[in-house]
Amino acid sequence: MKKILIFIFLLLFVSLSSNSQNSLGKTDDLGRVALAAFVPDQAEGIPVSTRQLLQNKMLQIAVQNGLGASGFNPRFCIVPMVNVLSKEVTPTAPPMQVVNLEITFYIVDAISKTIFSQTAISVKGVGQTDDKAYISGIRNINAKAGQFKGFVETGKNKVIEFYNSQCDVILKGAQALAGSKKYEEALFVLLSVPDVCRECFDKCMDLSTDVYKEYANHACSVNMSGARAAWANMDADKAAGFLANITPDMSCYGDATKLVDQITQKMLADGANVWKFKMKRYDDAIDLQKMTILASRDIAIAWANAYYWSAQAKFAWDWNWLYK
Repeated sequence: MKKILIFIFLLLFVSLSSNSQNSLGKTDDLGRVALAAFVPDQAEGIPVSTRQLLQNKMLQIAVQNGLGASGFNPRFCIVPMVNVLSKEVTPTAPPMQVVNLEITFYIVDAISKTIFSQTAISVKGVGQTDDKAYISGIRNINAKAGQFKGFVETGKNKVIEFYNSQCDVILKGAQALAGSKKYEEALFVLLSVPDVCRECFDKCMDLSTDVYKEYANHACSVNMSGARAAWANMDADKAAGFLANITPDMSCYGDATKLVDQITQKMLADGANVWKFKMKRYDDAIDLQKMTILASRDIAIAWANAYYWSAQAKFAWDWNWLYK
């Protein structure tokens, strides 16, 4: 009997332990430590034909060391600096171009203009042209090389340290953005905090819920005004376009459903076909809190896609502090 009780206790302990670990949820790309790989225009000595290859190599370095993701906060980047140690032409037929390159990689905070980590490697490239020689050299970069592990680990720790030490600043900044009705950007700032920075992550998640409610109510008011104005002009399709943006978690959802009923009844009374538009509903299997989190992330990612992760935004970064 004693052995049975011990066995049951162990099973309960393992189950509770597992549930405790899993309660953190799955880390997605937005809320994890991840690095952008980027070759700024200011990085001289890198032929245009090799820039994408070098960027791919840096992404491989991040992926090999656990910091690769399709989504990331691009303020934290791996960027290169290339120095030509020597160039020569071989006395062969045909002659070949030989370049010896020293490539220094930096993990930086592009906003605070801080270098978190750096490492340098030397590579040799041979080709019939300069560009082909550079391509050959960059292809010789081994993303699995041991030195990159420490390089990325140091950068990762610095990023985590940044969030842990700057959490109050991040929270106040997000509140200021929300106060200026820049809700999408505020949500991106809050939801970009990695969940390994647990205390700051929890505070940001709590605040993101409040920011999302402000966003939802503001969006609801804007869309209801648009829908009413459209229906005042008897434009049901335009009204539907506004109403489609109103979700059940928004304060004016009840008013929106009444307007949908009003439009439907009017159209039927005028002999029109049945208006097929229906208000959005949440899946009963998913609670409102989870839906709020998912909606917040969708908004943050949409904003980042338009502002942070676009090619235009990347070219707007100021890199003169690094490439003097």
